[in-house]
Order: sequence, then structure tokens, then C-alpha cells
Amino acid sequence: MPKISKIVSLPLLLLACVACSQENPKILPGQLAGFWTTDEARYADCFLELDKVYVIIGAGRQVAPSVQVIDRVEAVPAGRETIYTIHSTDLQGVEYRLRFQFSPINGGELQLSNQQGIVWRRHADEGEAREK
Repeated sequence: MPKISKIVSLPLLLLACVACSQENPKILPGQLAGFWTTDEARYADCFLELDKVYVIIGAGRQVAPSVQVIDRVEAVPAGRETIYTIHSTDLQGVEYRLRFQFSPINGGELQLSNQQGIVWRRHADEGEAREK
């Protein structure tokens, strides 16, 4: 291999390795994926469904759920928990920001930043959450 090819190839290889090792900021970490509900009476018919590339927010049986595509995910470690901010856009192009604290205890718990003291818990699926 000519010397110039080695000089060009090495930086490209290093760049590819760094790019592959970085998490994709548009994909939600797998530990957050699932169907989330809370026992708080005010939110009895509400749910939050998180997938690697979308967010669905259900605000009651009388309101159609909001489907949003994830644009960017930010994560900031905070001790044993992590503070996540999900930037998303709905089907009409409206942008949203969902910020919460995630704890892996009890199979996963979320506390939304605008709902202090209210814990959302993950369920295996929607059916399990409805049975509660």
C-alpha cells in the first residue's frame, strides 16, 4: 500500500470507529422502551408509550393519542438516575420536548419534570396496564 494511502486510510478508519461507537441521538435507549402508566388518579386513562423512534402520548379515552417521531434524545447522568430530554415532532409538524428522570429500579420508573412526585411505571404491554 503506498504511503499516501496509509496516511489517508488511518484517519478515516479512526473516524469510522468513533462514529460507530457513538449512540445515535435519534434513537431512544432500549431501557426506556415500553408502555408507561401511573397510579395517580388524575392520569387514570393516560399513558406514555416509548419506542426507539417514536413517542405516543395518550391523554384519556376521549382524546386521540399524540404520535410523535423522535428527532433527538439527550441524556445527562444524575447519580443512579439519568435525566432524559426527548425532542420530537408530531404528524402536523408541531415540535415537543419531554423531559424526565429515569431510574432503573423496580423494572424502570419515570418522573416527568412537570409532575414532581408522580411516578410512571413500565408494563410489559398495554394489556397488562389495563388489567391493573
